Amino acid sequence: MSASQEYNSIISTYQTSLFHSGLRQDSKQFQDQLNGIIYKLINLRNKVFNELALFSENESLDDLTTTSIKFLSINYHLGLLGSKKQNVNKDNGLLDSNKLKILYLQRSVQLYMQYLTMLDDYGILDKPLSQSIQAFEDSMNPRLDELYQQPQSATDINNASVKREQKIAINRQTRAIEAQLKELEIQFNQNKHEEDQDFSSNDEDLYRNLLIMKLKSYSYNSFNEIEQLLYEIELLQNFIKMAPSDNTNPHSQRETISNDPTGFTDKLENINKPILSKTGKVLRNFTLVDKKKQFQDKVKGYGQYGPTMSVEEFLEEEFESGRVLQGGEDELIQAQKTKEANEDNYDNDDKETYKAREWDEFKENNPRGSGNTMNRG
Repeated sequence: MSASQEYNSIISTYQTSLFHSGLRQDSKQFQDQLNGIIYKLINLRNKVFNELALFSENESLDDLTTTSIKFLSINYHLGLLGSKKQNVNKDNGLLDSNKLKILYLQRSVQLYMQYLTMLDDYGILDKPLSQSIQAFEDSMNPRLDELYQQPQSATDINNASVKREQKIAINRQTRAIEAQLKELEIQFNQNKHEEDQDFSSNDEDLYRNLLIMKLKSYSYNSFNEIEQLLYEIELLQNFIKMAPSDNTNPHSQRETISNDPTGFTDKLENINKPILSKTGKVLRNFTLVDKKKQFQDKVKGYGQYGPTMSVEEFLEEEFESGRVLQGGEDELIQAQKTKEANEDNYDNDDKETYKAREWDEFKENNPRGSGNTMNRG
């Protein structure tokens, strides 16, 4: 099966069989099927972006083959599927389930943002959406107040009206894109072409425009989904703050994530997050490190690393490790008491005085060298 056929099969499965299956999203059967589809889609993305290397950072939209354009939407579908993930492990409490749900929603937001950023790099994203995502402080972690111009206060009517106009403009453009998409689909279906067959130049242009219009339609859906997911994340975070903390299980989330067959939450390498976009836009925070300055500091420094703990911390660690000799306190106290007792003993002082005098008299009567006179010439 080719990558194109595999893509069509996966998308068709979740759009028809899964979302219209009548199963509850919080049921184990639904979540098992969902995990299976996500797993296949992640593998397909690794195949398309890594093994086949169908996309390059140095190419434009015109450089892409027509059949590869649709693969740009993989992150969109992953974001959509990921937002449906729920924890069905009965051993986890409500609080742990909510924390896991926040994690799933955050991953979905990142996937949507990765999709929008990729479209922006290829010049597919419409200008209003492009300006919005470029204004985000962190492209992979947008905030609600960054999506639209938010009112500064309850009485700030101007900003509230601007936000309303922005939403109206986006909804109007969304409907226009959907209308164009339907028209292109009708034209394409009238010609009764299969996607993988050879096209004439006119038919290929029609199919290419159809794929690009689908990507644009997905971009507006992504922007709206991001807003809804951020609202849901904020709601769940507020619930967690108000809930009692003694009902949480610190190991339950870790165990659930490690048992996730999709690798949706713990394999961050599945989300490509470059530092810069093609236009030079910073996509994630990073720190510039001056290696030359670091080497100079080492040469001019002490030749060794400075202390990493205080004296108190060092002594505490030594005591805990049993490397400090203890038990000598009684001997020191006894020696001090003996010294103090001797200082108060006058007889002892007289003995020391007489002894000193006798030594002085001995030195006067016996000068140095007077004892050995046998070998003098």
